[in-house]
Amino acid sequence: MTAILRRATPNDFDAICALLTKYMNPAFPPKRWRALFTHGWCSGKPDFGIVAEDKGNIVGFHGHICSHRIIDGYWERFTNFTSWYILKEYRKNGLGSKMLEMATADPETTYTVFSLSPKRIEFFKSLGMSVLEEERLLWRKTGKSYENLELIVDPAKIRSHSAPDDLPFFDDHVPLRVMPVLVTTRCSQCLLLLSRTVKHGDRVYYDVLYRSNPELFTKRAQDIAEALLPDNECVLAADRRFVEDDGPGAEVEVIKSPRFYKSSRVHPRDIDLTYSELSLLGLKLD
Repeated sequence: MTAILRRATPNDFDAICALLTKYMNPAFPPKRWRALFTHGWCSGKPDFGIVAEDKGNIVGFHGHICSHRIIDGYWERFTNFTSWYILKEYRKNGLGSKMLEMATADPETTYTVFSLSPKRIEFFKSLGMSVLEEERLLWRKTGKSYENLELIVDPAKIRSHSAPDDLPFFDDHVPLRVMPVLVTTRCSQCLLLLSRTVKHGDRVYYDVLYRSNPELFTKRAQDIAEALLPDNECVLAADRRFVEDDGPGAEVEVIKSPRFYKSSRVHPRDIDLTYSELSLLGLKLD
């Protein structure tokens, strides 16, 4: 069997969602998959992904979530990969490799993969993608006292107190499965976007998807954990690159499925976990 590859269009959305529900994850109804196409994060030159088509039928999909960000004063284009599936009868003939080669063809785009199957790690490396992160740092509630730090969790108050540069992140993610927290001190503040999920048994993770002030977050991570976490069975978790040093006092946890990226323009420290399938689909961060 042979299939041709082409860019996905809005006319393909229903067929793609049906394919993903039937074969990739039946627990996600088509309406949930459709969130991949309705976020409105990409202005101009939309890219929804790549479809494999055989005789008018979609037999594979490699999803793209595009967004634009200002990094060091320049607009940068990001594409997060999502929902890669090919019907079994079309596999092992090079179709997957061709999909990824087509997907990563633009040298001015930063590509990210945040939920990669361990079976595909070497495959992604062979196609020129680099490891973005292999470890996360964990902070627990210890009872340590702190001062000059307040957490604002009410969305309306967060919006009214946020810095202008943080408002797009807040506005784009607050309708989704994301927990916003504004960390304030007498002279500084830091916007956090968190994903709260239960992992590894009964441990609750408050995973950092975004932090606006690396210096403040680095210095006050333990105090933030003291103020945020309900008990010591919960953890505040952040990718190691989110802090500016080795995170003294933090527990180091190896990420089972490393995150990957490909970029000629953006440094790993400037790549967070927002504008991705994690928040659109409500996925657990591995």
